[in-house]
Amino acid sequence: MEAAFHTQSFEKAISVTPISSHVYLANLDSSWAIGDVPHGGYLVAILYRLTRSHFALTHPGRHDGNAAPIGMQIAYVRRCATGPAQLDIEDIKLGARTSLIRITLSQQNLEREKIVKLTGLVTVSNLASETGLSLASGWTLSPKPAILLSPQKSTSRDFGSEQITRTNPWRRVRVPHPEFRKATSHVEVHVAETASQPASHRHLTDQWAALRWTDEDGRLVEGRWTNEAAAFLLDVFPTALTDLEAEATADDSVTAPMWFPTLSLNIDFKKELPKDGAEWLFSRVTMKSIKNGRTDIEVVLMDESGELVALATQAGLVMSSARNRVKF
Repeated sequence: MEAAFHTQSFEKAISVTPISSHVYLANLDSSWAIGDVPHGGYLVAILYRLTRSHFALTHPGRHDGNAAPIGMQIAYVRRCATGPAQLDIEDIKLGARTSLIRITLSQQNLEREKIVKLTGLVTVSNLASETGLSLASGWTLSPKPAILLSPQKSTSRDFGSEQITRTNPWRRVRVPHPEFRKATSHVEVHVAETASQPASHRHLTDQWAALRWTDEDGRLVEGRWTNEAAAFLLDVFPTALTDLEAEATADDSVTAPMWFPTLSLNIDFKKELPKDGAEWLFSRVTMKSIKNGRTDIEVVLMDESGELVALATQAGLVMSSARNRVKF
């Protein structure tokens, strides 16, 4: 059902084919890659789809028939390549409230040896039927964003504009080096005007994002954020990385584009999105330290009502794009 909402292109890119009860095949799409390497968030979306497919086919009675990830811990062991991939699943625990599976993504190298590229633990439950204690924690975004309204709700007259207006503090940004960053070119990102962000807040970026892009034929493709697409978005923050890239290449000893591969990613899913998806999602992206070519990044994902959708933390690297292009 969700296929009609996050675009047919994305649906095709994240589809998995079962070849046994615990083994699936996928084809990693080059249009959702950074250079020659599939985007880390795109791979998360595949794991999300794989988890739902596995429980629907192999354990259909678990979690009221609506099993979905509520937590993921992913290790990116080696660079993935575009093309065929095998996904093996191990059922570690099949429980009444939660289940736990381990997923391993493997590909063949040039010698046709099977090499593990990614491994992840996925905690599974049914977010729609969860019960238990719920308390208001009093947590809010701090510092507060310029305005917690999507660009479309901030203003209709200037929607999609690259200019700031008094009623719309959000400015659309262009992803630099789109020929290299193909995956993130599928996302329309709006960020707060730089002047509204004090220097003391340089470590954080607020953004609104829509799943919208122009295809090779010049046609506008518009999608909505489904649960799988939101998993992809947790690893999309072009402005934060562009700022980091600008500083890294300031002395001319390093040339753009830079490559920011993910080492590990931990996700806590807080709520499911509507069946027909959401047009806009808000992200607060925070970096605490960039040291010795290693980054830490935290993402808080919220919907237009201000509710938490997911939390993610990741460790990554800052590397030359030449490392991305090395033969596998």
